[in-house]
Amino acid sequence: MNKLLVTGGAGYIGSHIVKALLEKNYQVLVVDNFSTGHLEPLQNLQKKYPALSYVKADLSDQEKIKEIFSKYEIDAVIHLAAKIEVNESVKNPGLYHQENFVNSINLVEAMSEAGVNKLIFSSTAAVYGNPKYSPIDENHSTLPLNPYGQSKLDFEKYLHKCQNLKYVIFRYFNVGGSALDSSIGKSHLQSQDLIENLIKTALNQKEYFEIFGSDYDTNDGTAVRDLVHVEDVAAAHLLALKKIDFYAGQIFNLGSEEGFSVKEIVSKAQEITGKKINLKYSPRREADISVSVASAKKAQNELGWKPQNSNVDSIISSDWRWRKKHPFCYT
Repeated sequence: MNKLLVTGGAGYIGSHIVKALLEKNYQVLVVDNFSTGHLEPLQNLQKKYPALSYVKADLSDQEKIKEIFSKYEIDAVIHLAAKIEVNESVKNPGLYHQENFVNSINLVEAMSEAGVNKLIFSSTAAVYGNPKYSPIDENHSTLPLNPYGQSKLDFEKYLHKCQNLKYVIFRYFNVGGSALDSSIGKSHLQSQDLIENLIKTALNQKEYFEIFGSDYDTNDGTAVRDLVHVEDVAAAHLLALKKIDFYAGQIFNLGSEEGFSVKEIVSKAQEITGKKINLKYSPRREADISVSVASAKKAQNELGWKPQNSNVDSIISSDWRWRKKHPFCYT
């Protein structure tokens, strides 16, 4: 099993997963509509790894997706293509239902028609909602607070009904960092990503960093997040590919198991960048979660996963190295 299709492979997490796959000699076909992804990281990777190819296509185009499966030999699929902005999902829930749920079903139907029965799905810790206990394990109840989390959970439930499909679901906590060799990096410049906006402020691309909510029931009043390095996320996908027959139907959290408040992350960013980051305090955003910390014991014990780069220093410093060289991301 060495011919893989990666949806959303031109995006931030996708491009790092593609890089990790190519380094392990997989043949990779990326399918992306490039609405938020970038061509440049794929072009850079292709120069070094001719086993990479890519096609511009949208998962809403059922005929195009079926054509891709008929044209290319594919052993398994890693599905990352999705809308990911919580605020946008609250404003436009129908878009998120279409993009993250309906389009994902289109993909599975095309896979089924082509006889491809292995899938790794990128879900999110947003499916849990506000935690009833912490750290959050995979048995925690799922009560999403926003349409983004709901759209991911809806597709998880759909997968559970697919009897002939071997799938693994990863629930990401807050993914951060860039490639440790600085060859590729974080690409979602327009997002509400925490560290992305800290880096922008340190680069004087933003006047201030906005903290949403200072009255949470936490040590300093700001929300608490679990940060996991993107290269560790990529490593988990490699492990799942090798063990998908044994762990088919399983769900795994991917997180560092450490929680840091927004204020603590700001302080660390100032230390690493050497820049003073101006702050502005604003009210909580609708559907924001107060505390989100993972239990990732299942992935560690069963997949043999080791989140070795998932510390705040490594995440912020790898992003900072990347963005100093690429202040406006990809051209």
